[in-house]
Amino acid sequence: MHKTVQNLISIQNLIKSKLEDLNKKNSIPKIIAVSKTFKMDHILPLIKYGHLDYGENKVQEALEKWT
Repeated sequence: MHKTVQNLISIQNLIKSKLEDLNKKNSIPKIIAVSKTFKMDHILPLIKYGHLDYGENKVQEALEKWT
């Protein structure tokens, strides 16, 4: 499993644990992966995993990555 996917799963588990501690299981936030300055080989494993929410600050990079 790619390291970026492992990191996402770790973050998801941490958030889930904190929400359970707060008794707010139904308040699941959306995780936005910031793709800025990352090449496609770092982003593609997340896309293949099913993650669809990304942030990009340059339109040119977004167009290149998401076409």
